Amino acid sequence: MKKSCSNRKGVALIFTVIVLVLLTALVYRLSSAVSQWKHRMQYMIDYQSARYACESGLKYALATVEQVDANCISRPNEPDFSDLFTMSDEDYRLMLEQWAKEMAMQLDANGISKSDFFTEYMNLSRSGSNDSNDANITSERTNTEYDINDVNEYSDMTDMNEPNEIYVRGPYGPPWPYITKPIEIEFGTAKVTIELIDENAKLPLVWGMCSDANSKDESKAAVVTFCEWMQMRQHEIEPLIYELDEMKDVKPFSIALKPVTEVTKQAGDANSGQTAARGRLARRISRSRQRGRVREKIVQQTRPESGHTLDFAKILHSPMIDLEMLAKPVNEDETRNESALKYISLWGTQKINVNTAPRHVLEAAFTFGGDAPDIAQKIIDERKIKPFANNDDFKKRLVSYFSSISKCEPYITTQSDCFSIRVRATSGVARVCASAAVKKENSKVQKIGIIIE
Repeated sequence: MKKSCSNRKGVALIFTVIVLVLLTALVYRLSSAVSQWKHRMQYMIDYQSARYACESGLKYALATVEQVDANCISRPNEPDFSDLFTMSDEDYRLMLEQWAKEMAMQLDANGISKSDFFTEYMNLSRSGSNDSNDANITSERTNTEYDINDVNEYSDMTDMNEPNEIYVRGPYGPPWPYITKPIEIEFGTAKVTIELIDENAKLPLVWGMCSDANSKDESKAAVVTFCEWMQMRQHEIEPLIYELDEMKDVKPFSIALKPVTEVTKQAGDANSGQTAARGRLARRISRSRQRGRVREKIVQQTRPESGHTLDFAKILHSPMIDLEMLAKPVNEDETRNESALKYISLWGTQKINVNTAPRHVLEAAFTFGGDAPDIAQKIIDERKIKPFANNDDFKKRLVSYFSSISKCEPYITTQSDCFSIRVRATSGVARVCASAAVKKENSKVQKIGIIIE
């Protein structure tokens, strides 16, 4: 009797344990499902917030980009940005340390101790941009040449809260290829970063689509030279050249592109644009078609020059080219990630700016005329002292290479006119990016295209 009672208690205990396990599993499953649902809902909310903030930031940047005054600065006592892409994190750090020591010695000669320099004046390369919310207005200090002997100027460029921060300034002050210092803006719960980039500082990939008989080989050689600088191997270069040849069949590039004239046919009726006569006109055209007597006129419309840029931008952003291969890291470290894609313009630019292009892009450009390595080095030395004011100033200061430069003249400029705007918005775990490009001549701005990622 006792044994039977004991068995019943054991069965009840086992049954109770099973029920508790099942209830625990059910509760866990329900709580997990509720948690996933909340996560999905929160992500949708965050994504919509980030999308709205990204679009708002892009509209703001496009509306104010005409205020940008892209003036290059002098950097006679600073390292040039041209060869940073070949450096590892360690090489970059050693270069900055060596530069800081050299600058400290010069400052020490003017009455400042080296210890004071390293604790207070470490951040020599601050662009001095103001911290206002206008992402597109360049600080007056950014366009000012700093005198190494003026301690007060370097004091203004130093961030006392980050004494060890130091970077190589680009052509406009901020790191290459930025026109202005990237800025962060808050839209509610979303944080937006706006970057303004000089597209003329990059290699125009349209050169590889050249159809000019006299420069077709040189154009291909320019692309190959760039790829070799970016440590791309032959089996990686050949597919790129093949893709560019295919795109050339769609729209070939020429250094002297002619205006595109489009021909359309329209019904030849003077009153066709008047609202009151639309009904009668439609009935007359219908009856005329039935009798085979429709009168039509041929209208010719010439697209603006920026139409070519838009066409090339569409092709270069299409699946016809493998961008993943170009995005392959050349050297990837903790803080720096370099790739060929970073130095290529996909927005249909046709010229490079000799004031803002790095060494490997300069050498690729002067492949058209010869003496490319020597010309690139001379450009780097000269523009640090004083940026080239115009093409005449450029040829005058490099007069010893006049013959080579003359052959390359259609491919170079001293003033950028094509800029891209990149906007990144994050809210929670959601992230939205958008890119746009514009052509700017003086205060006139023409949109090229917008891509939402």
